[in-house]
Amino acid sequence: MKKNFLAKYTFNDNSYKIIENSFSESDQRVQETLFTIGNGFIGSRGIMEENPLYSCPGTFISGMYGISAAQVEELINLPNPINCVVAVDGEKFDIFTMKVLSHRRVLDMKNGVLVRKTLFQDAKKRKYIYQSVRFFSMDDPHIGAMKISIKLLKGTANIAAMSRIDDSVYNSGGLMLSRRRHFNTVKADKEEYFDYTAFRTNFYKDIIAYGDAFIIDYEGRSFPIIDRFFQFDLRTGQEIIFTKIFSIYTSRKYSAKSIKRETMRALNDAVEKGFDRLFQEHIKKFNERWKNSDIVIKGDYDCQRAVRFNIYHMLISTREEYAIYSIAAKTLSGQGYRGHIFWDTEIYLLPFYIYTQPEIARNLLKFRFNTLPQAKNIAKEKGYEGAMYPWEATVSGTEQTPRYSKDVDGRIVEVKTHDFEHHITADVAYGVYNYYSVTGDKQFMIDYGAEILFETARFWASRVSYNKKDKKYHINGIIGPDEFHVNVNDNAYTNYLAKWNLKSGVEIYNELKNGEKIKKTLKKIKLALKEIEKWKDIAESIVILKSKKHKIINQFDGYLRKKDYTVKGYDKNFMPLTPKYFEYAGLDKTRLIKQADVLLLFHLFGEEFTKDEKISNYNYYIMRTIHKSSLSYCMHSIVSACLEDYFRSFCFFWMAVNIDLMDIPNNTADGIHAANLGGVWQALIFGYGGVSCSGGEVKITSKLPKNFKSLKFKFFNRGDLFEVEESDTQVKLRFLPENNKSDKRRLVKVYGEEVMLTPHRYKTIKSREVYKEMITVKDVIKKENLVTVGENTTVRKIGKLLLEKKISSVVVVDRDKNLKGIISEINVIKSTFDEKAGELKASRIMETKVIFVNGNDSLEKITKVFTKYPYRRLPVLKGNKVIGVITRRDIIADFLGGYY
Repeated sequence: MKKNFLAKYTFNDNSYKIIENSFSESDQRVQETLFTIGNGFIGSRGIMEENPLYSCPGTFISGMYGISAAQVEELINLPNPINCVVAVDGEKFDIFTMKVLSHRRVLDMKNGVLVRKTLFQDAKKRKYIYQSVRFFSMDDPHIGAMKISIKLLKGTANIAAMSRIDDSVYNSGGLMLSRRRHFNTVKADKEEYFDYTAFRTNFYKDIIAYGDAFIIDYEGRSFPIIDRFFQFDLRTGQEIIFTKIFSIYTSRKYSAKSIKRETMRALNDAVEKGFDRLFQEHIKKFNERWKNSDIVIKGDYDCQRAVRFNIYHMLISTREEYAIYSIAAKTLSGQGYRGHIFWDTEIYLLPFYIYTQPEIARNLLKFRFNTLPQAKNIAKEKGYEGAMYPWEATVSGTEQTPRYSKDVDGRIVEVKTHDFEHHITADVAYGVYNYYSVTGDKQFMIDYGAEILFETARFWASRVSYNKKDKKYHINGIIGPDEFHVNVNDNAYTNYLAKWNLKSGVEIYNELKNGEKIKKTLKKIKLALKEIEKWKDIAESIVILKSKKHKIINQFDGYLRKKDYTVKGYDKNFMPLTPKYFEYAGLDKTRLIKQADVLLLFHLFGEEFTKDEKISNYNYYIMRTIHKSSLSYCMHSIVSACLEDYFRSFCFFWMAVNIDLMDIPNNTADGIHAANLGGVWQALIFGYGGVSCSGGEVKITSKLPKNFKSLKFKFFNRGDLFEVEESDTQVKLRFLPENNKSDKRRLVKVYGEEVMLTPHRYKTIKSREVYKEMITVKDVIKKENLVTVGENTTVRKIGKLLLEKKISSVVVVDRDKNLKGIISEINVIKSTFDEKAGELKASRIMETKVIFVNGNDSLEKITKVFTKYPYRRLPVLKGNKVIGVITRRDIIADFLGGYY
């Protein structure tokens, strides 16, 4: 093994890496979520191999649910194969119990591998280099492998190691729930040095079979360990390597009789290949997944890395053969939302797969087709016709929403979403139609999609109520995406989606009605022309309430009668603060909303609204949305970019792309926010990239933020692969036809101009727009904000200055205005403990390590500085000279209140 263990198993580009340079107990479970590895079949949380104190192991298999003593079905936390205990003289190698001199872990997202290097020191002052690497194969989803190296730097030591499948794991507790174990061991066997363990789930009686082998490289020999326990001696400079290879199968594909045979066969083949060959096969397939999914950003390294983090987690969330189980709201990375499936899949995640891996998108939608009978039963039970999809689903297709949950203010509340949040039925239909529109997969629509569209349209036709007075159809008793307001009437988002669902049902009927397969479907579901005509009439008369006074679409009937309250304060991330009073008095009594609702329509149906309509609604709702959902930032970023509110768009994007990396909602420990992953991709491609695909028509109108020098990406449309590179001044693109030998041409619109593309040949189109000028720090700074003192100024004078100016800090400069340091309120307060505090000089108490910005930095760039550091005022430099101070208040006052 090479000395540089980390370099051997990781890609050399740091923009594909998430790095942990020290261990933090408070961040432990968040890091375990971030460092999740997997292959779309299985997801494994990024725990450390020793399973330290407070660790939360998580091993999840796509579609593997149970119920046991829970309120509802939940994704099962299965036995953990990542388990290896090593001890010296009874002292465990553990991040908590042994002294740690240095520690580094790297998630290499390019290769889908997690590596670690920790320098331990034991109680006898002996030092050890501990290194590990592990992956779950993207080549063979049933295979995983882990390698651990321990090297003693000096002395001698007697060491013991043990590695077994850890079946002590459980699903965590919650409201009205204790922690639960969903499986029992039904068989434990051994074949030579291979272990075999089979577990049966309590509810569905699924079998999960594990085969594992534990191999030692020690003193020039490589040999297996039969009983999983090994004791050995190390001397100065000596190294020992443990390799664990395991296979995991379920009875969904194999019978109880054949599952052991298949598990052990796969394990035997994997062991014969060895760790390094398995690794090479894995990274080859992982890199293939990146090929059409990667996005290259030049000019902003932080965004580049964060974007790849979001893409990585979508790549490991599912794969073609397991997409029929859909994607949980926290992927396969945690137990949040009990592993349930929401509208997140169709509205937020699905576009990524449609445009980059359409075969996966197809199977994600087949999940909804396979659970269509259950959706029809739900509709029937509630007194409706057609199909009504559950708000929270699992593979059972039945409603799995728990009855109680925690509200945004931490109070226990009764959950009403499954009673009123019916827009998910239209969201599913939208996903089906969107896939068909982009891919042109007519066979899918004939075999699966049309029946979903017909049954969901049938639901809405029975869900509406006709009002004889206004001769309009209404939808009463609803929760829209804004979940602050429960049981309202005529929610704009719901009504619009219902109207669209009915229209799309009519459209697909007229398009496909003469086909033999569709005739069979129509006969099967007893759908006649008379019912289709009724859908058309209803769709034309569903009410969309509007206010002439405010020139907006009313979010729901009675919305404008609520107490008005606009955003008045912002947090360190430039996001609106929730007014404390209304947290207790009731947000439902105000016009404050949780997340994109009306504005979401402008993303999904952008071409159906005028720019004036969008702007008036945007200006109104942007000041009343407080983003208490991870689904909100990304959609607001898209709409803001399209309406050229560039700075606010970047603020939203920065929050979205870092929602898990910065643990903004403070719940990333429960798992990755799946919907946001797809929303970030959409913000880049549809918002900044300006891509729009309606049917076979491709449109591109780039709207890059100024900190992006270029944006490079790929997407599929109608089977053809488009490669696009955008900058502020031009768009360069080509397409690769589905049939490589085809000579067909594609007409696209770039900046509104028609461009004819020939296969394989790049074409460059210069921007026809007048691009916005970059707003820099020097354009924003205000003269009155600049307060400086000399190095010899006394603390007494500085304290008085801070009080008079009502500021939090002053900049210390020399005679030539060169930056020397900074003094904050805290520095002044600390100095009062000195007997001669008042006469202390600035040079004695100033901080010389100063966070500053440059005058030519863009607003987008300094946003990242302000969100990373808790300062309210930052000095502005030109060279080393101080030319001003920029404050958070400047940005909020000038750029979060409107356009620039």
